This record gives sequence, C-alpha cells and structure tokens, in this order.
Amino acid sequence: MMRSDEFYSAFEKDFKSWAEATDSIRAAFVVGSRARPDHPADEWADLDIILYADNSDFYLHNIDWLKKLGNIWTTFAYRTSAGEPERLTLFEGGFQVDIVFHTSDSLRQLAKDRSTPENFRRGVRVLVDKDNVSSLIVPSEFKPAASPAIDERSFAQVVSMFFFGALYIAKQILRDELWAAKARENDLRMLMLQMMEWHAKALHGSDYDVWHGGRFLHEWIDQKTLEELKSTFSLYEKADSLRGLLASVGLFRRISVETADKLQLKYPADTDRYITDWIRENTRGIG
Repeated sequence: MMRSDEFYSAFEKDFKSWAEATDSIRAAFVVGSRARPDHPADEWADLDIILYADNSDFYLHNIDWLKKLGNIWTTFAYRTSAGEPERLTLFEGGFQVDIVFHTSDSLRQLAKDRSTPENFRRGVRVLVDKDNVSSLIVPSEFKPAASPAIDERSFAQVVSMFFFGALYIAKQILRDELWAAKARENDLRMLMLQMMEWHAKALHGSDYDVWHGGRFLHEWIDQKTLEELKSTFSLYEKADSLRGLLASVGLFRRISVETADKLQLKYPADTDRYITDWIRENTRGIG
C-alpha cells in the first residue's frame, strides 16, 4: 500500500503540472499541516490547497480535471468554516485532498493590498505563481494571527448562550428526547471550547497559542481542565446524559469565573443561578 507521503508528493507534482499547463489557473498554494513548520503533517494528515483561477466556479463543479489526478472514491463541493467554496475528495487509499477555490480577481486584490490570507499565517508553500504575487502575500515569518481582546459583551454572550443551551438540553432529557439532547450537546461544546481558549489566554497571556477548532487541545489546556473535560462526555442514556450535562455546567462555570476574575469581567451569576437551580429542581428524580 502506498504511504501517505508518497501519494501526496506525487499528487502535488501532477497537480502542479496540470495547473501550469492550464492558462486560467493563476496560482496555487499548499496550506495546513503539509505547509507549516509547527506541528507538521503526520501520516494521517490530508492535503489542503488554495487555488486561484479566472473561472474558479467551473473547476469547483466540473471534476473532469480532477479525475485525471487519481482514482476517486468520493468527492463533493462544500464550504469551509469561513464560507469559502471548496471541494473535498477522497482518493484511492483513503487519501484526502481539500481544494479551496478563489477568483483571480481576489488574488490581484490581495496583491494590491499586500494582504496575507489568514490560512497562510502558520505556513504556506507555493505550488504555482504565474503572476509573481507570492512575495506580496506570503508572510515573512509564520506565526498565528493575533486574536481580538476578550470584551465584556462577547464574554456575557457566550455565558448566556451556554446556559440557555444547557436548559434546553435538560428539557430534552426530561422528555426522553435523547437524540435532540445529544445533537445540542455539540453547540455546548463549541461554547465550552471558546471559554477554554479564553481561560487559557487569561492564565498565560493574550499571545498564548490556542490553535483553532480544538486542535492540540491536550497541549495548551491546563491539566485540571483537561481531566474535568473527560467527565462531560456521556452515553446515549437518560441518567448519564444528565450527569454529563451537570459536569459540563460545573466545568464551564469554574473556568468562566476564573476568566472573569483574571480579566476583570463581570460574570452573569444570576443567569447561572436561575438556570442551574431550574435544572436541579426539575431533574431530581433522574438517576
């Protein structure tokens, strides 16, 4: 079986040859773990490419060109978390290639503004650069972008949304609607992640690197929070779902209060008390 480094090396070579021979393709860059020096790709990492073309929408939806680059198991158009159009493809062997499509006009605007795309900041490699713009948009050093300061309004919003969601989940548990409860747990986890990032920055400073999307969480989170986090995951079962919910509320409360204390923010204690009391009073008979 082909090793991942062999596949991706061959794919990059073939992709580059195709792009260079196709006039409407103006530039292509590798980003993500296969381009960054910090936490580089392991054997399971996929390949992320940013493509700039005169008719980018055509290449997003017409896959005849892609079929020439390998035996496709499955492929579909999607959007990144930032809303950018992309195509996700699994090639034979389980090798994944994600290609984001942008217009040539957007590339020219980046070059004119000497603006660096966010996904270039941790690392980028140039595959194709027909208009010699890479020197204008590739950063001179790779480091994470500065994160905005944690303000009172954003902090209160996350706390309010968390407890709002917690009460909703409690109601679904009471109704034996476990699927609905489990689905909403994912929303709570994203709010928990935001607070864990803020908590880490409150402890270590605003420049502390918390990556994104929970990546390498075990490296940047404190040990106490990591241990408590384990108990927030629960089974598809009524009593255990409630146990996990209460564990989530307890962890979220602790790190939120500590963050507020460190950053001199106001913690919405009344919201916490009203909703926590409601959950405890209405779920006493469970478990």
